[in-house]
Amino acid sequence: MALMGKTALVTGATGFLGGALTRRLAGEGVRVRALARQPHKAARLQGIQGVEIVMGDITDAAQMRAAAAGCHVVFHGAAALRGPLEAQRRVNVEGTRQVIRAAAAAAAERVVHVSTIAVYGYAAQGEVNEDLPLTPGRVPYNISKAEGEAAAREEAARHGLAYSIIRPAMIYGPGSGMWTASLFRLAQRRPVIFIGAGSGCAYPIYVDDVVDLMVRLASHPAAVGEAFNCAPDPAPTWREFLLAYARLAGHERWLGLPPLPLKLAAPLVEWALTLRGEPQDVPALVDFLQGRRRYSMAKARERLGWTPRVTLAEGVSRCAPWLREKGLLR
Repeated sequence: MALMGKTALVTGATGFLGGALTRRLAGEGVRVRALARQPHKAARLQGIQGVEIVMGDITDAAQMRAAAAGCHVVFHGAAALRGPLEAQRRVNVEGTRQVIRAAAAAAAERVVHVSTIAVYGYAAQGEVNEDLPLTPGRVPYNISKAEGEAAAREEAARHGLAYSIIRPAMIYGPGSGMWTASLFRLAQRRPVIFIGAGSGCAYPIYVDDVVDLMVRLASHPAAVGEAFNCAPDPAPTWREFLLAYARLAGHERWLGLPPLPLKLAAPLVEWALTLRGEPQDVPALVDFLQGRRRYSMAKARERLGWTPRVTLAEGVSRCAPWLREKGLLR
């Protein structure tokens, strides 16, 4: 492994993706400095050989400089996932600036910045590759992550720092609250209730594949200054994804709701969310869930020689022990 013996800072280390990355790096001989903001979450990483836990907030310049000092590589995965736009901007944009500045002050060799396919927005159609302009729409998370990418590029250019950007899709696997636990709760119902036949594309990517590409981006010369999608290509349908979970629960029953009533109700739901300060572009989301676009993995394949390895069937199967441990699967 190219990073063996080096020191890596991982922001967001107590989260789902950051925790998986931290364990992978430590297991392969990398000295990991795991940034944690909340002590009770830091306890998840206690006792892992090769992992040093440091407390800090990515929006605090002094704390970030101290955390990054002596690090060869910085993996920036910390992010705000919800809340009003200005609150998310504070973390996802200004926090990113502090991470990049701290990495530059430490003379780090590379920063790997974790973005998301959400920066393309719900309106993206057909083949979605990394050269397309970002059109995040009106969702605060999508907007702040797109602006966070711009901030990362700007700060890295200003300081002459090498960087790479990864844009993962729906990261699932043991430990995923959204794309495993929540979707399994939906899928175990008899029947699974979803929009229509579930023929629109879903974009589940197994966590180990995302970690693997992050590690590749940290050292590959062709990754410098570039963004890379990390998504299933070709993508399964929502029906295929949800029924893979449903089969763990012992059924394959499906009830498709007619899309029209949902589309008619979407503007009202969006109005309520907007009043709360967290618009989610619900009308566009309803269309997105029924659409069939492709997040192309050609760039990673051609430039880095990398493709996802974990099939949907294998990935869902790997989730079963964790779902049982959590009492969700019996």
